[in-house]
Amino acid sequence: MSDLTSYSHTITKGFCLVLSAPSGTGKTTIGQLLTARDPSVQKSISMTTRSKRPNEKYGEDYYFTTPDDFKAKINQGNFLEWAEVYDGVLYGTPRGAVQEIIQSGNIALLVIDVHGGRAVKAIFPEAVMVFLIPPSLDSLTRRLKRRGLESEEEMQERLDKAHSELRYLPAYDYGVENDDGKQQKTVDAICGIIAAERRRITRWEEQ
Repeated sequence: MSDLTSYSHTITKGFCLVLSAPSGTGKTTIGQLLTARDPSVQKSISMTTRSKRPNEKYGEDYYFTTPDDFKAKINQGNFLEWAEVYDGVLYGTPRGAVQEIIQSGNIALLVIDVHGGRAVKAIFPEAVMVFLIPPSLDSLTRRLKRRGLESEEEMQERLDKAHSELRYLPAYDYGVENDDGKQQKTVDAICGIIAAERRRITRWEEQ
């Protein structure tokens, strides 16, 4: 066994932080607040085949591509995880970018759904899994209506999916409620989780 003095208490290994939540729970906003607060938390940019929304920027919010290009990347093994969601839209997490963040000693933030989270956990068992919980499904309904991005049918589909996704909560390490208007409290809770995970002895780098 190595002597304790051979370990650095200030240098820790990088790791994945998976942030999942039902659509409309605010995971994108919380992810943005986390990266703004802690420079060592670096968001992995997902790739998608859906159309770019007016307020989104290529390379900052998503990498937008065609279905054919996306499928070619699947065959090349370029994704850590990928999924087909609403109306055949594809989303995926590029593998190389995540590995670079971890190898640099930083935290790779993956804002993905529960199926993607399980896939990442299978590849990176040391990944930290955080589930954002809406205060209630009624609250989630109000958020989706305010967002105004879906039809009534699409919104009901998302609510049904949210109900099923909540069953995956036991597969996650931490659950954090994200209440309306209290995003800072949510970010504080996740920063506390990050601080604790950084102090795991298994993450210390041996010198």
